[in-house]
Amino acid sequence: MVRQVSTADILASPYAAELLKDYAAECSIPLIGQINPQPEIYAALEQAGVLTGFGFYEGKRLVGFGTVLTTILPHYGKKVATVESIYAKRGGKDLMEAIEAYARGVGCVAIFYSAPAGGRLEDLLLLKKNFSHTNTIFCKGLAC
Repeated sequence: MVRQVSTADILASPYAAELLKDYAAECSIPLIGQINPQPEIYAALEQAGVLTGFGFYEGKRLVGFGTVLTTILPHYGKKVATVESIYAKRGGKDLMEAIEAYARGVGCVAIFYSAPAGGRLEDLLLLKKNFSHTNTIFCKGLAC
């Protein structure tokens, strides 16, 4: 079952550390550093109404999470959703569908996913016929 939750709820779960470790192994970006969730930043974004969290549960056990940012793209004047993070130990289709339903419900016309190259999410997205590969993201470290 997927439900909308705060990121504080996700991070407070007894299963969060294990999920974040698995998420880091699959989705980390070494040029940025180690994954280090910042609860106060998540809370501020949630309070501003631009970030929403989702928990994916099997019974009471948290087995996945996702966060989505919503914004208006200034060069289009349209509201879109960007999945900031998403991870599920298995499955994940229900999590993606819940996030997409939320985005539709708040008036988004499109949703963007960033997926690790060659990862499970990329495979899942590319296999679904209703996704278009529109952009490729590159990362360059800027540390001095």
